[in-house]
Formats: sequence, C-alpha cells, structure tokens
Amino acid sequence: MSEAKTVAVLTQDLMNAQVGVLGSMLIDEECVGFVLSRVSERDFVTQQYRSIFRAIRTLFREGLPTDAIAVREKLGGKLGDGWSKLLTGIMDYTPTAANVDGYVQMLKEKSVLYQLQELGAALQNAADMNEARSILDKAMQLQVGRPGIHALTFAKGYEEFFDRHSGETAVEHLDWAILQLNEVLKTELGNIVIIGAYPGDGKTALALQCAARFGRKHNVGYFSFESKSSRLYDRHVARETLISSSDINDNKLTEEDFKTIIALKDKLSGTKVTLIDAVGMTALDIVAYSQAQHFDVIFVDYLQQVEPPHGVLMKDFERVTSVSRELQKFAVRTNTAVISLSQLSRPDKVKVKYKDQSGKDQVRSITPPPTMGDLRSSGQIEQDADIILLMWREDYDLKDAPRIIQVAKNRNGEALDKVRCRFDGEHQTFTRIEPRPEPMPAKKARQKPRQVSFWGDGSDWQQMPDGERTPFDEAPKETPKA
Repeated sequence: MSEAKTVAVLTQDLMNAQVGVLGSMLIDEECVGFVLSRVSERDFVTQQYRSIFRAIRTLFREGLPTDAIAVREKLGGKLGDGWSKLLTGIMDYTPTAANVDGYVQMLKEKSVLYQLQELGAALQNAADMNEARSILDKAMQLQVGRPGIHALTFAKGYEEFFDRHSGETAVEHLDWAILQLNEVLKTELGNIVIIGAYPGDGKTALALQCAARFGRKHNVGYFSFESKSSRLYDRHVARETLISSSDINDNKLTEEDFKTIIALKDKLSGTKVTLIDAVGMTALDIVAYSQAQHFDVIFVDYLQQVEPPHGVLMKDFERVTSVSRELQKFAVRTNTAVISLSQLSRPDKVKVKYKDQSGKDQVRSITPPPTMGDLRSSGQIEQDADIILLMWREDYDLKDAPRIIQVAKNRNGEALDKVRCRFDGEHQTFTRIEPRPEPMPAKKARQKPRQVSFWGDGSDWQQMPDGERTPFDEAPKETPKA
C-alpha cells in the first residue's frame, strides 16, 4: 500500500473513531463521565470535533444536559445551521453507544499514530539536532500515553528541596474529627485512606463527622451508595445540634429544636461538603464528577458497593480490585484525598480459657480484633492504601460498647496506635474516652538481680532439677535492703 493510501486509511479510521466517541456521548449521557475520564481534547485532530468535545465537557462540568440541542447552543449555533447538520450527522452515523469503550480505544490508538506520523514528517525537516531532539521527546511522550508525567532529577530535586522545606510554607494535613488521630496521621491530599468496620459499628457516622471537619478548609464530596443524601444531612443536623436523630426521623421536632437549628445555621450550612446519591455509579463516574466539581477530598461509602464499568461483568474480587486501582490512580493523578469506607468480613468467635474469681477454669467465646486481612473482597485495598483505620466494638455482643479505632497501616508514620471512643448513635457523634491515669507503683524492697539466660536469649533462667548446678550457683548472695 502506498504512503498516501496508508495515510488516507488512517485518517478515515481516525475520523470514524472521533465520530463514534462524540456520537455515543450525544446519544447516551451516561457515557459522558466515562469518556471524559479516558479522552482529552488533544485526541481529536479535527478542529470541529474538538470544539464539540469541549462543549460537551463544559456542559457536563456545569451539571447541564449534554444533548445535541444544548451542545449546539453552547457552540453558538442555530437551528438548521452547519452545527445542527454536523451534530445530526454524528448521531446518525453512530448506531449505538454500547460500543463506546471500543470507540475510545480506537480513538486513542489512531490519534497517537496520526500524531506520530506528523512528527515523523516534521523530523525530516528539522533544522538542527536540538529541534530533532525536541520532536523525538514529543514522540516518546505520545507513546507513553501520559504526557502529564511528573519526573524529577536529583539535581532538580536538590534545587527545589530548600524551597519546599524553608519553613515559609506550612505543610497542610487533613484535620481529623478525632484530634488524637492527628498526632499519628499526617494525611495529605493525594492519599488513599481506608476506614474498615463491621456493619452497624458506625463507620458512616465517623466518616460524616470527619467530612464536616475537612469541609472547613477543603471542598469535599461524599458519595453514598447506601443512604440518601437527605438522610445523611439529617444525621449531620443531629450531630451538630445534639437533637435526637429519632426525633428528626419521626418529624417530632419541638419549637426549641427549630430555634436551636436556626441558631446553628453557620455550622449546619457553612462547610463545603456535597452529599451525592451514588447508587449505580462506577469508579469512572466518581472520578469524572469529582473532577467536574473540583473536590479536594472525596468519601466513598462504601467501596464494595461501587458498580463495575458499564456493560462489564465482573466477580466481586475483580470488581473491588478494579475500583480500588481506579481510585488510587485518580488520587495520585489529581492530588485528591480519597477516603473509602470498607466492610470487614464477619468475625468468627474463638474460645478462650480464663480463671474466675474463685480460681476455677472457665471457657468463654470472644470476637478477636480485626486485621487488614479482614477487608472484604480484595487484597488490593490493603496494597493501594496509604492509611488504613480499623474500627470495632470493644465487646462485639454489646451494641453500645466503646469503639476501638486502630491505625493498622500508616505509610508515612507509625502504626498500631489505638484510640478508644464512645459512639453516641442517637446524636451520631464519636468522642474519645480519656485513658485512666496509671497509679504510681509503690516502692519495693531491693530485689536480688534477675538471672540471665545462659543461652543469651534474654529469657529468665529456669529452675534446674535438684543436684544440678547452674552457672549462677557461685554468685555471691546479697541480702536485700529495705
């Protein structure tokens, strides 16, 4: 095939791919979020198609419909003009939006190939080596497919180090609702945080309390896959006003309650938190909506409920793994903190022996504390997370038992710290239970020095049978002093 014919075929394939992607978005608005998370305007080599893509993206970010009429108006067109004919032709050419994934893959592949060929032609006409190297660098970026890669040489890192650590700019970390967690967790934008708990232990209440606090400084999106946004806001009101959540749910508010709500208007409406009814949303939908709303922090409540990509059948393990990876890439790429709630596998009770007050042996069934291995459906969650918090009831059989929050993983700090909290379900609040001060030990008589293991393993020396000598038999005996 001649070079001219090859370029002609490539151009036609690229034209078909552009039309397929745009047509899918115009036919089915559910495709828009998926496409925006995969395609950029530079993938469109035709100026008119690029303008249509920009118009759809702008409408989507503004929360407006993305149908052909709205797109035409956004482009400044009128009924019967060139834009109307072009948009109608695009939709007529696209038989269905079900193949949007294939159109996207074709567009990205053909677009890169087309741009590489253009760079190849430019390389032939390069004036000098510097221009040739610049063209080759662009070609390498296209092949990688991620022109936004940030790379840092040691030399450049040395120059920037003093600017970043001069102390003139304070390092900003997320301010957790339970202040004691701030002593251990240095959570930054771009981190992945997992909050794992058993059903009914209050993980949503804890997440809402943290979201409200984060919202004082950051733009927060809360994606709920279980509760309606209106119900979540009711829980927010209960927490901030200390009005009974039962009274709120049953519409039994008194005149005094309404006065309290009015008096606390700033607390109830002043934080930058958006509650989203997320049932049916995929990870790509979450990513696209978060980018459109410019969220700094997002909560996903909860991870195992996020839908697989549209039209794709997956087992639970594959689906949760895919969701975790998509959210992790989104967090790193956009510097967005992602707080995902996760169910823990139901615990198995174990039997332990203990002595009662009379000294008799007894057997009791207890529920052991959870571990990171109990995160349901995927080990990928543990791998992707920067921070993992595990929460459980101190006594699993008591609904009102104190909650234990443990830092199970902390990539940039110490782990295994625990905070003991009281959960008030009626007011949706978590408060730390202050630890009891330990009494000062009484002075004891001076003891004989402990014998050290002959084997050097640090253990105490075990008593030997009668008649056998130990290495310490000849040690001088010291009379204890008071």
